[in-house]
Amino acid sequence: VSEVSIPIGDKDATPDVLIFPKRAVDWFETKPALSEPPILAIEIQSPSQPMETIIDKAKAMLNHGVKSVWIIQPAIKTVSVFTKDAPPKTYVEGAIRDSVSDIELSFEEIFATE
Repeated sequence: VSEVSIPIGDKDATPDVLIFPKRAVDWFETKPALSEPPILAIEIQSPSQPMETIIDKAKAMLNHGVKSVWIIQPAIKTVSVFTKDAPPKTYVEGAIRDSVSDIELSFEEIFATE
């Protein structure tokens, strides 16, 4: 499902990628109702997007129940993992380990070109 928005206060956020706990999906539903926040939200920084704006969005999502937010910066090849109860951790190689969402991906998989 594309363009899923998360309510964050009086606004909605629409991250690039969302991961939810396993559940049944209605593929014909264009605007699914969210009964719970996602486990993980991923934001991919575009060249025109200020980093401060993305960090503020990440903090707002964490404050509204998202367990973990990853910010991917393709231009400098970094992945930063934000969680509510720990300082952000930035990866430039190896495996990205997110103990809060229990998700792990290799740096090479994230930035693969094929």
